[in-house]
Amino acid sequence: MKRHVWLALWLLLALMPVLSVAGADISVESEGYGISRDDALLSAKREALQKGIGTLLISETEIENFSLKRDMVLSRTIGAVRSYEILGERQEGKTYFVKIRAMVSEADIRQDLAAMKILLVSMDKPRLMVLVKEEAGRGAENAIIDYLTGKGFNVVDAATVAALMAKDDGLVKAALAGDALAAARLGADNGADYVLVGKVKKGIMNSKLLEGAGMVSGQASMTARVINAGTGAVISAKSATAGAAHVSAETAQDVAAQKVARKLMDEELFELVVASFQDMVNNGKPIDVTFRNVDDFQTQADIKKVVAGLADVTLQNRSFTDGQLLLSVVYKGNVEGFCQMLNGRTVHGKKLAVTEISGSRVVVVLQ
Repeated sequence: MKRHVWLALWLLLALMPVLSVAGADISVESEGYGISRDDALLSAKREALQKGIGTLLISETEIENFSLKRDMVLSRTIGAVRSYEILGERQEGKTYFVKIRAMVSEADIRQDLAAMKILLVSMDKPRLMVLVKEEAGRGAENAIIDYLTGKGFNVVDAATVAALMAKDDGLVKAALAGDALAAARLGADNGADYVLVGKVKKGIMNSKLLEGAGMVSGQASMTARVINAGTGAVISAKSATAGAAHVSAETAQDVAAQKVARKLMDEELFELVVASFQDMVNNGKPIDVTFRNVDDFQTQADIKKVVAGLADVTLQNRSFTDGQLLLSVVYKGNVEGFCQMLNGRTVHGKKLAVTEISGSRVVVVLQ
């Protein structure tokens, strides 16, 4: 019994810097190192998020094994960085160091706009592409873009998307038809990290009550999917319906389309995107790297060793054909930081030169 009491006291002391009155902010100091200033700052924010986690429900067994289960326990609640100030920074050779004081809250990140903006900055401001097929209007697309920009998201210019749809782009057709890989390629080609693909159907529903008041009932149904442009993975697929009344049939349908779009975002679609961002903050961002001018098997094997040896990089999959090597990696930092680490490395006396960055896709030439 005394042993358990001692363990509980030890845990309380260990967590004391991050415990607070529910809803209050917590001041946390954290440090980070990286290949660039941005990577160092991202590392410091990640440490602040971990230190800011409080109010954990931990069993007696988990207390006894806390040192072994720390990462699992910390992942059970979300710590949100509201704001931060830089206490110090320096560069030591090719390594950057940043120390910050962050204000961390236990508030639900889905309801905390300030925390959301910090999360987006931590994620190197990921971009979303909104691609919605809607007959006679763009009400749903505009509503989604307004929703996302209101939360601080960086959205691909609607005019760019409209131009693609106007010229009957093949990738757009395939994406709207349900091809997730086509949507991912479309997003990557336009610098997006995620693509929201949706379809809207509109119509009129008969209502004697509304007819008596000189109004009509507009109806709209919408299906939408969010796709990771780096991996082609479908993050979420949702559908919803909504209605709206107006004296004009056209306006009633347009308003219904706007309502159904906002309803979809509020009903899990948005929070699942946020959860995906949070996972990348904690565990790393997927990056597809294509190496060109790779002459033989030994060269590709040595390139793989170089990439696997980079800090905070986990190598997942690879393919090699016709002088081209494709590696899928997960990096705990932003794409720019990864490229800085990789660019200029040598393999068999030749340099690895980053020649293209598009979203989470990188092209490297062996020269």
